[in-house]
Order: sequence, then structure tokens, then C-alpha cells
Amino acid sequence: MKKLMRNKKAMFIIAALVLGVTLLPSLVIANPPTGSGDPPVASKINYQGQLTDSEGNPLDGNYDMEFRLYDSVSGGSQVGSTITKNGVAVTKGQFSVKLDVDQSVFNGQGLWLEVKVEGEALSPRQEILPVPYALSLKPGAQISGTVDHQPVLYVSNGGSGHDAYGLLVESADGIGVRGTSDHYVGVEGEVMEAGGCGVVGEASKDSIGVSGMNSGGGIGVQGRSETGVAISAEGTGRIESTADSYIFISGNEFIKEFWDDTTNWEAMENGGVAIYRGSGGGNKLIYIPITVPGVLYGQNVIVKELTIYYMCQDGSQD
Repeated sequence: MKKLMRNKKAMFIIAALVLGVTLLPSLVIANPPTGSGDPPVASKINYQGQLTDSEGNPLDGNYDMEFRLYDSVSGGSQVGSTITKNGVAVTKGQFSVKLDVDQSVFNGQGLWLEVKVEGEALSPRQEILPVPYALSLKPGAQISGTVDHQPVLYVSNGGSGHDAYGLLVESADGIGVRGTSDHYVGVEGEVMEAGGCGVVGEASKDSIGVSGMNSGGGIGVQGRSETGVAISAEGTGRIESTADSYIFISGNEFIKEFWDDTTNWEAMENGGVAIYRGSGGGNKLIYIPITVPGVLYGQNVIVKELTIYYMCQDGSQD
């Protein structure tokens, strides 16, 4: 061994990087779902290689090895920690190791693996290539399919605590989660136990926590509850709406300008009010009081427009 190490070109490695498992320690499965008691997939990758001398003869023995990930085929920066494997058994040049890796480094960036055997760095570095279905986890990937009565993507978390998310999505300047549906529900949340929340949206500054939009005749945001509160507004309790609101004013609330005025009115079957000027000529005034709350759902109420629909008896001013 020492004789081989005197010659820096004495060792050669022909290796195969095998991604035998999904690089996610949490349980992420498609179909069929498994029970919550199943152990999570380990954050490991299998590395298999062939170690030879300068003449191509396979080596035997135990060798100390180091594995490092880099962001470039040469030079660059190391990504993650060095993985040390001492006393790796090599038989007829063949060896196999399991490398414990940090799943956070596999975020879609290009990675190359550098191997050191007995302190000697072997080159070139080997590019980390995914198994075909792992490509669905890289940024910009799409998961598309046509399946009935089951999800295209199933995510489950059997843990506990407010931060034990089934799915966590973050966006710096865009939309965290967006759901669309041609015929049903874009985003639906359901909670089975008391005190939980079906859908939660958080926002800072002037952003929107949860936004619902419907371009047709449907509903932007809908809340439904069998016995409890369908939609709750906490904190300031403020709910904003750009839609106009309409208030029906009953004719029973009319007020004469003078108490002895002969003007009078009566309710009609269609919901309107018939007003009679009574005896005497000239103009007569009727005051229509409008009662609105000063604050509604945390917003100040402002009357922007008043429309009165009326019809004169002779049809001259409808």
C-alpha cells in the first residue's frame, strides 16, 4: 500500500454513484400511502466503485476514504461536510459504501463528488446524477397526471406541534401556494380535531395571507362549518371588501319637516311606499334617516351614494 502511495498516479477509481433511495428524511410517498408508523427514508446514497493500480490491476485490502461534494467539476466550493469512511473493504477492486448526506444540499444545484483514497484525491470529480423520478423534485419540475379519486401528490406528516407541517412552501416575492380548478375547489383545507385550522396564510407588511379569486360567477373564498364559525377574523377583526353594499330603508322611518304637515305615506305590497302630499300647495320635505354602523368588520363605513327610486302618480317624473 505504501509503495502505491509513493506514486501519485498509482490509483485509479472507476465508480458508479447509485441513488438507491429518495434523498428526503421525511415520508413523502405517492401511491399507495403507507401507515404513519413506517420509518422515514434515510438520507443516504450508495456509492460503488472499482479501485485499480496504474496498470489497471484491481486492488485488495482496506483503505481509508474521504468523500466531498463540490459545486463545480473543478475548483469551486465544498458543499456540506466531509464524509470519512475508514477501513473500506476492497475485494478484487470492488467496494461499496453508504454515504450519509445532508438533504438540504440537494436543492437542484449541480454537484460533483470528489473521492480521496489514503489522502490522495482522485480525479476527475464525478457529477451527481439523479435517478429519473428524482427529477420531479428539482426546481421548475412538474408533476402531472390524470388519476381519479386519489391525489397526484400525497404528503403526510405524522408528527405533532404547530410547526409539524405536511407541506411548507415559501416565496420571497411571489405566491406561496396557488391552487386552481376548472370545476371544483382550488385550495381546500380540512381539520379533524378541535382547535386546528384547515388553511392558514401568514403575511408581513402589506401582503396578503390568504387570497381567493373567482373570475366567473362563483365564490372567491368560502367558509363552511356544521356547528362552529365558518369564517373568523381575529386581531383587529378587519375584513375589507371593495364591493358595494346596499341598505333597504323602510318607509316607516320617514320624518315630516313639520309635525302638522298633512303629508302622509303608506306601505305597498311590493315593498315600496306610497307618499301623499296631503292638502295645501307648495313644496313639502320628507327626511329619510339612514342608520348605518360607524364601524363594520373593523372598517369605517362611508356612504358614497344614495339612490332613490320613485314614480309620480301622473307618470310625469318617474
